[in-house]
Amino acid sequence: MDWDFDRVIDRGQSDSIKWGRFAGRDVLPLWVADMDFAVAAPIQAAIDARARHGVFGYAAVPESLYQAAQAWLARRWDWQVPRAHMVALPAVIPGANLMVRALDGQQPVHLTWPTPLYHPLAQVADNLQLPATPFHLDGQGQWDLTSLDQAIDNGANTLLLSNPHNPIGSRFDLSACSALAQRIRAHGLRVVSDDIHGDILLTPGARHRPLARLCPEVADQVVTLIAPGKAFNLAGLPFAFAVVSCPQTRRALKQQLRGQVPAGNVIAMAAAEAAYREGEPWLEAMLDYLRGNLALIERRLSEMGGIRLVRPEATYLAWLDCRALGWDKPAQVLESFGVGLSDGSEFSAEPGFARLNFGCPRATLEVALDRLAQAVASA
Repeated sequence: MDWDFDRVIDRGQSDSIKWGRFAGRDVLPLWVADMDFAVAAPIQAAIDARARHGVFGYAAVPESLYQAAQAWLARRWDWQVPRAHMVALPAVIPGANLMVRALDGQQPVHLTWPTPLYHPLAQVADNLQLPATPFHLDGQGQWDLTSLDQAIDNGANTLLLSNPHNPIGSRFDLSACSALAQRIRAHGLRVVSDDIHGDILLTPGARHRPLARLCPEVADQVVTLIAPGKAFNLAGLPFAFAVVSCPQTRRALKQQLRGQVPAGNVIAMAAAEAAYREGEPWLEAMLDYLRGNLALIERRLSEMGGIRLVRPEATYLAWLDCRALGWDKPAQVLESFGVGLSDGSEFSAEPGFARLNFGCPRATLEVALDRLAQAVASA
C-alpha cells in the first residue's frame, strides 16, 4: 500500500489557510473542506515528473486528460459524456461564476439555491449583482420543492445546486431528481450543479449519478461542474470541467472564458490526469478510512449527548445540530475549547449548527472529540 491515513503531517508551514487560521493557538482546524492526507503516490509521481521537465510555458489541456475524465465518469458515474460536451475550467467556483454570467448574457438571470449551502456558491449572486430568491432544504437535507415553487413564482429562473450537498452531505435519488426535473421542464429553468463531492460517497459500493444523467430529458438545461479536487485532496492544484450538452450554452461559456482565465496549469493538469487514471485504489481506501472516522463521531456523540449528527451520505463533512445546548454560534463556543469548526451561519443556516471536517487522521479527530465532549459537559 502507498497510503497511510493515520500519518499526521505538519501543515503549519505549508501556506495552508486551514491551519493558518489558528496559527499560534491550540485550536485544531476542522473547518474548511480540505483533507489532511497526503495525495496518492501516482499523483505525487506525476507532479514530480512534470516538475522535473523544467519548462512551464503556456499549455493546452491534453487530450489524454479529457479521455481520462471521460473514462472515470463512465466507470464511476455510469455517465457517457462526449468529448465535445466538456469545457475545461480553472476551478469549480470560478466556473460557476463564469457560467452564470454567460447564462445572464443569454437571458437575464434570477438565481435560487437551497439553503443552507456552501457559501462561495451562494455568493455568485452578490458577485454578479443578480437578483436572488433562495429556497430551503427540508429536515432530511432534501430539496423542499414547495419552497422552490415559491422562489420560481418570485421570478427565479436559474438554479444553483451542490450535489452531493455541502454542508449537509445529503444525496438526491431518482425520485427527488425527477420531481425537480418536472419543474425544470415546466418553467424552463437553467441549472448549474456543483458535483465536486460526487466521488466521496460513504455507503460502500455507492456511485454518484448527476442530475443530467438521471434525468436526460433536462440535460440541455443542466451544466454539471466536476473536478478531482475534493476526492483526491487537490484543492491547492485546482482544475475542473463543465459538462455542457447544450451547444448554445457551451458557446456562451467558451466566449465568457476568453480573456477571463489563464492558460492551463501544467502541474494541476498532470495531477488531475493521474488521479483519474491511477487514483482509484487510494480513493477506495480513503473512503473506508472516512467511514471509520464517521463511525467514531457517531459513537462519541451518542455517548456525550446534546449534539445531533445529521448523518452525511457523502462528503467528509459532519453537520452538527447543537440547538439543544443553546449555542446560537457553536463554532464560537467550540473554538474556546480548542476545536475550530465552520459555523452554520456561514452557510445561511439557522442558529445552532456547525460543520466538522473529518478528513483527518483518526488521532486528530479523537483529540477534537475529547475537546467537544468537554464543551458539551460545560454547557
